[in-house]
Amino acid sequence: MNTMNSVNLPGAFADRMQSLLKDAMPDYLASFSAPAVKAFHLNTARTDQDTFCSWLAAHNNTFSAKPLDGTGIFLSETEGIGHHPLHHAGVLYSQDPSAQLVLDGVELSKDMRVLDLCAAPGGKTSQLARAIDGGTGVVIANEPHPARSQILLGNMERMGYRNVCVISMDPSEIATLYPEYFDLVLVDAPCSGEGMFRKYPESIQEWSLENVAHCQERGRDILRSAVACLRPGGRLIYSTCTYAPEENEEQVQFLMDEFAMVLDTAPASVQKYALETAPGCYRCYPHLYQGEGQFMSYLRKAGDTDASDAVGKARSVFNPLTAKERSAFEELYQVSADPYPLYSWRGRIIAVPFALPRIPSRNVSCIGVTVMEWDEKRKRYVPHHQFFSAYGPQLPQQVNLQPEDSDLLQYLNGAELPAPESLQKGHAAICCLGASLGGVRVAGGRMKNLYPKGLREHR
Repeated sequence: MNTMNSVNLPGAFADRMQSLLKDAMPDYLASFSAPAVKAFHLNTARTDQDTFCSWLAAHNNTFSAKPLDGTGIFLSETEGIGHHPLHHAGVLYSQDPSAQLVLDGVELSKDMRVLDLCAAPGGKTSQLARAIDGGTGVVIANEPHPARSQILLGNMERMGYRNVCVISMDPSEIATLYPEYFDLVLVDAPCSGEGMFRKYPESIQEWSLENVAHCQERGRDILRSAVACLRPGGRLIYSTCTYAPEENEEQVQFLMDEFAMVLDTAPASVQKYALETAPGCYRCYPHLYQGEGQFMSYLRKAGDTDASDAVGKARSVFNPLTAKERSAFEELYQVSADPYPLYSWRGRIIAVPFALPRIPSRNVSCIGVTVMEWDEKRKRYVPHHQFFSAYGPQLPQQVNLQPEDSDLLQYLNGAELPAPESLQKGHAAICCLGASLGGVRVAGGRMKNLYPKGLREHR
């Protein structure tokens, strides 16, 4: 097969897939005639599964979804899920089932130090962050490309995570900053994207063997940094959305040969649904699993240490709140500052429930949660959307709405709303199924909409 085939796959690619799949090649080609599968994961840091499933059972006629048996993955046929109120509320993250499978069932504790080296747009970061949210652990989510880093930041703010830092650095710089520090490093490597040809057919024309080789070398540079960041005994999860052995199995062998990394046990759901193509190497194919193409492997660094000497040294880089800042916080949100881990950092007031040995000097989009910022024009502090998103359910003033409520839809459109009589002058959070979408300022019987203009539906 040396020419373009019936689904317009390049000949060299089709030849290699034939050698990989053998008798299953016709089934793989047939999968291109089926639509890409839609799915999402539930943010259990925002709402519990019982609450969501109860709502889902009552609204399955308008929001079609069902859990994939034995996993935390929901399959969905709902159109425009990115515009749904539950998406705005950070309750849902739309993500391909195969991509979700990589981290589904991975054991994480709330005190873990986690690095996601290639994080944008944030689906896997979200899976990591929800597992440690509310604890003392941290996820450092890195995206070297500035524009993609802003997309990542927006998704983390929407999901309401409190234990995430979003940075934009070269992996080698992170290795210098955090040597042998992390308990877990995820490398969802930039790749030739062969597994996404069904979902993004336009990418087929960009494929070449030269790009596969380039991605292999680029991936090895990233993996060198990943290993350097990982504490002895720490875990490395490696994944791609390609089929190229050079970017998959050969990279795993590289890690074992060059760094004496050892294979770790894959999660039960991966062993159940993915195809093991070599020891410790798993693949999802669209003709075998309800998702796109994905590769995953789980490894561990030799040795054993918890790097505990690095914990607790970070907060010296943050300034404690001044009396003026503390008073401004309490006046804005009508709560005592005492329960919140508040600090002053680079002109912002932030909430940081974790420790780090050091903070990057540049290219940091967020550390924890931005609480409020100084408005130079008005000479006062103003509330920040991220605080409403992350801590809104803890505020004394809340407006609890259902996803189908017309007032909630009006709020997402940016409308000013009448205030319930129970609300006093000040600020309140707009909540849905236990999650906060954002804030309002209450005055004169009205709720002034503080939902960021760039997030509004405008319809």
